[in-house]
Amino acid sequence: MLYTGHGDAGYTHVIGGPTLLKCDARVEALGALDEAQAHLGLARALLTGTPWVVPIGRVQATLRLVMADIATVADGDHAAPYLSTDHLQALEDDLTVWDVRTGGFGGLVAPGDSVPGAHLHLARTVIRRAERKIVALSQSGHRVHQLTLSYLNRLSSWVYALCLLVDLPEAA
Repeated sequence: MLYTGHGDAGYTHVIGGPTLLKCDARVEALGALDEAQAHLGLARALLTGTPWVVPIGRVQATLRLVMADIATVADGDHAAPYLSTDHLQALEDDLTVWDVRTGGFGGLVAPGDSVPGAHLHLARTVIRRAERKIVALSQSGHRVHQLTLSYLNRLSSWVYALCLLVDLPEAA
């Protein structure tokens, strides 16, 4: 079934937890992560045939784990994270290689050099919003694993670096 009708009154279910209002902080964080997924997906579709499709797909798969983690309300709010340090290390490994190719951080850039790059910049800003919402969720007493926060922080840097690579003159 593609719909249940359960959300018609403004509520939704999370994994192992209560029914929440769709404006709940947890649901807002999930919405931002979902939006980031969509922007990454559009960029991946626009980059078909390039080497960037595989790493973007890998990150999208990991973002689904982040979403599962945020959506899970476990007994005592102490469930193990869905992410592992390997997920964070994969981003850092890419960033180490990409830093050499891009020349490192050279200041803020104006998005728009390419359509895929512009969508990646949108994804980056939405990831930052998701990170802010998840920090707020954590500060309000909800369980958020430190690894999740570290991953999202690193992911926005990863997407920024990918924007630079996609928009390099030789990439065109």
